[in-house]
Order: sequence, then structure tokens, then C-alpha cells
Amino acid sequence: MAGMSVKHIKLKSLQKKAAKLALAAESLTILFDQEETRLKRKAEVTRLKLLRSAILQRVEQGRGMEISASIGYKQGRLIAQSAGLLITTFSKNNKVQSVARSLLEESTGEKRSFGTILIRIDKKGLPDGVDVVYISRLGRESNQSETEVINRLKKDGSLLLSEEEFSRLIDKLIEGILKGCLALPVSIQTLSQILTPYALQSIHQNKD
Repeated sequence: MAGMSVKHIKLKSLQKKAAKLALAAESLTILFDQEETRLKRKAEVTRLKLLRSAILQRVEQGRGMEISASIGYKQGRLIAQSAGLLITTFSKNNKVQSVARSLLEESTGEKRSFGTILIRIDKKGLPDGVDVVYISRLGRESNQSETEVINRLKKDGSLLLSEEEFSRLIDKLIEGILKGCLALPVSIQTLSQILTPYALQSIHQNKD
């Protein structure tokens, strides 16, 4: 009987140790899961920050190209206008004067738009569906107004944002990820919901 009692005590002791080990293992699992979640969120935040930096850099580069294109266009109009005036003044040849009139009409015709650059987010959402769109350049190439180009791009459900709107959106996403409310990728529907309050706020501010 004494032997059975000792064995029973040892068994109870082992059971307690096993219970403690199981509890410790469970605690470690929770800690590992928490650390994995923290690292995942940190990686997603870093990815969004790098994405914002790359996109805004492309916008800045595009703005420089638009400035150069605008200067070249204005210089071309000025040269065409000057050449047309000179030819009209000094030449009596009808064909030459016809060319001169064409130059003058071209130089005083419809002006081209430059400098409008927007950030587009397509149906793939963030981070994979982001691109920079040169609205003014597309308008010049297709002989469309900037409004027509924007409406055409929006037909497929894409979002078009300014630099400020895009940067603000990234800040909001980072905040959501750190709180555990969001995770990458973020769908276009979720992005639209996030942007709506800002759009309404902007409208109210403009009215004031």
C-alpha cells in the first residue's frame, strides 16, 4: 500500500509539472504569435512608406518633365508666330503666305495643358494597383481635355488622387495596420470607404 501511495504522489507531481509545461508552452505560443503579428505589421508599414516615397518621387520627376514640355511648347508657339509674321510681312508669294497663315493660326490656336499628374489606384487596390498617371500628357497625345481623360480613367472604377490625398491615405492605412484594423492588401472598396470622409471634409472646407 505504501508503494502505491508513493507512486500516486509521484504521478500527481508529474501531472502538475506537465500542466505547468503545457501552460508555459501556451504562453510561449501566444508570445510567438504576438511577435509574428508585430513583425508582420511592421513589414507592411515599411512597405507602404517605401511605396509612398517611390510614387511621390515619380510624381516629382513627372512634374519636371511637364515643365520642360511646357517651356518647349511655348517656345515653339513663339517661333511659329514670329516666323509667320515675318513671312507675311516680307513675302508676296501666295503659297508662302499660305504657309505663314498656317503658322500664325497654329501659334494662336488652342493652348495645351501641362502639369496635371495624378496617382491612380486600380481594382487591385494597395499596394499592387498603384501607378502615376500623367493626365496633361495623355490629353495632349489623345487631343482630349483633362476632364475627358480623368473620366475615361475612372470608368473602370479606379481611384484618382492628388499627392496630398495619396499621402493622407497612406497615413490612414498605416494607422489602421498598427491598430490591427487593416492588413495588406487593401481592396479598392475599402480604400473608397476610407477616402469618403476626407472627400466630404474637403467639400465642407471649400464651402466655408
